[in-house]
Amino acid sequence: MSIGPSRDLLTGVVAAEKTRQVEKGGKGRRTAVVVLLVLACVLAPIAGTSIWLKNQVTNTDRYVRTVKPLASNPAIQSTIADDVTKALFTRVDVQARAQAALPPRAKFLAAPLAAQLQNYTRSVTLRFLESDQFQSLWDNVQRRAHSRLVKVLTGEGKVKTKDGKVVLDLTPIIEKVKEKVAARGITLPKRFSPGSVGTTIELIHSKNLQKAQQGVKLLKTAAIALPLIVLALLAAAIGLSRRRRRTLLQASLGIAFSMIVLGALLTVGREIYLDYVTGPNLPSDAASAFYNTLVHYLRVGLRVIAALALLVAAGAFLSGPSRAAVSIRSWFGSAVGRAQSGTGLAATPFGHWVGRYKKPLRIGAILLPLIILALWNTPTVTVLIVLVVLGLVLLLAIELLGREPPPEAPAGRPTPSSSS
Repeated sequence: MSIGPSRDLLTGVVAAEKTRQVEKGGKGRRTAVVVLLVLACVLAPIAGTSIWLKNQVTNTDRYVRTVKPLASNPAIQSTIADDVTKALFTRVDVQARAQAALPPRAKFLAAPLAAQLQNYTRSVTLRFLESDQFQSLWDNVQRRAHSRLVKVLTGEGKVKTKDGKVVLDLTPIIEKVKEKVAARGITLPKRFSPGSVGTTIELIHSKNLQKAQQGVKLLKTAAIALPLIVLALLAAAIGLSRRRRRTLLQASLGIAFSMIVLGALLTVGREIYLDYVTGPNLPSDAASAFYNTLVHYLRVGLRVIAALALLVAAGAFLSGPSRAAVSIRSWFGSAVGRAQSGTGLAATPFGHWVGRYKKPLRIGAILLPLIILALWNTPTVTVLIVLVVLGLVLLLAIELLGREPPPEAPAGRPTPSSSS
């Protein structure tokens, strides 16, 4: 009785079972990689927002630096001038006083005089708002307002927020304007009660302030944990993947796309802020300027992260086996070879040293811009572009200096080109 066919059949069954197990395990691995990448891309915008919230919104020094440009914004200056003028003239009837002081035949001039005085006060206010003195005063006012805002959003300290209002107190500015007007011989009310007409600007007016407080606490707590979780998810996805270069490309594109989505949500959030969160006495153009300035650094951070992600994606693509990537690498190698033959840099002692330590030098050329970017206080897109150019120049210099020249043909032996 022959057992050869039975043994072959058994071997085939075992091999097929192993193949099915490998395919099943590979499918589970691919599913895990996809889940990890999706989670990382979803959490990345939240992580970025939490870092911005911690560094910009709950940090008074950073907030004051952020809103400093508002002091020279025409819409903000116009709004403050209107509110200061209203505060100065609401509590005194200038027209009635003028009628009482003028003779009967000149009483008709009371209304024009009152209007002229009000316009004059507003122009004096605007001139003051354009001065360097106001810049310093603006920082102090914003510092006090932000301290109040931090206490409101974090629930720390005893700060009253009736109906969910957060206001900017204009009293110090009003007092300065009163001094300017008094120097011209015009006497205005001496004291203003906090919260009286025109003495405050409502930056936030929301009935859902309690929910905002809970959200701020959650994001502030997650400012450290979320970025670490995102990095861990990305590392796990790349580690599990059997096609790590492709997974790195997908992760980079996913992070870049998530930053773009968050940027779009900030635009939507601007409309929500203008429609539902701003106070009734804050004009739309001034509220828009405030919102755009407040989220400026968040938008810059999103652009920086998206640009870095796209650079990583470009590196992953160019190092791949696709026809386009191979063609680009071949063209670059040919260009470097022509530059070397024309300059002779690779044949110098320094070129030999670079060639010997090419790998660690490449790592250093990549890490140096990243370290500078990490240590930069508030990196902008311009800073990122400069650092990218710096890294590319360093890598190009390493290739020019460190690539070994092609071996020369032995003497008396024809080269392939000459023999043909």
